[in-house]
Amino acid sequence: MGTINRQIIVNKFTTPEKGVSVREQDYKDPKPNELIIRTGYCPINPADLNVIEGKYGKLPELPAVIGNEGSGQVIAVGNECEHFKEGDHILFVNRQDCWQEFVAATPDQIIKLPDLLPLKLSSMLKVNPATAWLLLNQDIKIESHDWVVQNASNSGVGVAVIQLAKSLGIKTMNFVRRETCKDKLLSLGADAVFTDDESGKIEATKLIKNEKIKLPLAINAVGGESALRIMSLLSEGGTHITYGAMSKRPLKIPNSFLIFKNLSIRGLWLSHWLKNENKANIEEVYQDLAQKMLDGKLEQPIDSIHRLEELEDAIKRSTQEGRNGKVLLKFKS
Repeated sequence: MGTINRQIIVNKFTTPEKGVSVREQDYKDPKPNELIIRTGYCPINPADLNVIEGKYGKLPELPAVIGNEGSGQVIAVGNECEHFKEGDHILFVNRQDCWQEFVAATPDQIIKLPDLLPLKLSSMLKVNPATAWLLLNQDIKIESHDWVVQNASNSGVGVAVIQLAKSLGIKTMNFVRRETCKDKLLSLGADAVFTDDESGKIEATKLIKNEKIKLPLAINAVGGESALRIMSLLSEGGTHITYGAMSKRPLKIPNSFLIFKNLSIRGLWLSHWLKNENKANIEEVYQDLAQKMLDGKLEQPIDSIHRLEELEDAIKRSTQEGRNGKVLLKFKS
């Protein structure tokens, strides 16, 4: 292609602020089985920060281009790639190196999306909305009048759970650290919002008792005491699913929860689903989520957008508390 590809790389595992830099590489035309995608936007996810720190479940060999989520447009098509053309809107689904201006991808690593969906919205489609969909579509019997309880409810996954649950007729009980988050979550369709502390737990317990609420599912992204708080609210035979560990504190489960309440404890990692699920089923889920975004039924808030020249500021902002959504890296000029 005779152009420069700017890439964000990790040379050594260290703090997020010190662990990334930008390098320039030449890019060639696609191989017959490849497409070249010009990246539009990529969010900075907690998983990306964990990779930079060397604390994620799967780590690359260094130096490495990182970034597990993003979207863009096809600018060149290899002659063996059918059903794609220049200008197609693309979501990266099986790439861990999205933080670069140009990505050479094979058809099995991407999904085509509706052209009308803005790139900055589609860039946030892979991880949080799909994780929320998976959490609500486990083999757990949840009736339309039942509730689910979650912590980190103002996170990307949390707000997606609220909106997707509402579309299924399921009510949500939500815990947050900051009182200021409550009104926003209620406007998205949350049915009850409490502070993630003992006073919030007491309020939630009263609501459960007074309304005779059945809680078959608890969704944990925090760990530690917060995870136990929502676990304690589960109905007998309920399921507690962990998909994140924001507090970096272990989950110590009381024996009584296992013996007398017969709770099931499990984990969920989107990467397992993307690796093992049939590609047609994966595409169907993402097409449905994309349509919900287009219809205004699935909001993913954006805090700020940064160009590559502002990489240090973007990383710093992504580690700060009190954000109002995702921090996006802008690659497309």
